[in-house]
Amino acid sequence: MKTSKRVKLIGHKTLVDRDTGEEIPMQMNLVEDRDFNFHKVWLQHLIHSFDEIVNQKLKLAFWIIENLNKENQLVMTQRKIAEMSGISYQTVSRTIRLLAEGSPPFLQRINAGAYRINPDILFKGSHSNRMGICYEYIKTKEEKTRKKENSPIVNPESK
Repeated sequence: MKTSKRVKLIGHKTLVDRDTGEEIPMQMNLVEDRDFNFHKVWLQHLIHSFDEIVNQKLKLAFWIIENLNKENQLVMTQRKIAEMSGISYQTVSRTIRLLAEGSPPFLQRINAGAYRINPDILFKGSHSNRMGICYEYIKTKEEKTRKKENSPIVNPESK
C-alpha cells in the first residue's frame, strides 16, 4: 500500500514581520497524507463469481472477510467458524495456520478465539480508523514477538 501527499489551497493571507513591519503576501496550503492505489471491490459479488472455481481454503478466507467486525477482527473459535461456515474443522484449522504464517501474514491470532486481518492487506472503514487498527496490529505483533523471545527453550532430549 502506498500513500501520497495532497496539497489543497486554502487561501491567501498577509504576514506582517514584527521587527520590520513589512507585509508579505502568503499562500495558505493544507498538506494531507492520503492512501491510494486501492481497488473498489464488491466482495459479495466477487465471492459469488469465484464460488465455482475456488477450493475450501479460499472459501474460508472469503467467509472470514465477510464476517469481520469494525475492528477488522473475527471473534470466534475455530470450532464455531467451522460450524458457521460449513467447512470442516481440520480445513479451518489448517487454513487459519496458513493465513497466519504467510509473508506478509493475512491473519493475526490475537488470542484463542479472536483473529485480526492485517490492515495493510484489507480494511473496511476510514483512514483514521485504519490507522488505529494498524497500531493495534503492530502492538499485538510486538507482544507476541516479546513472548516468543522470553519463552524458555525446552530441550526434548532432557525429558
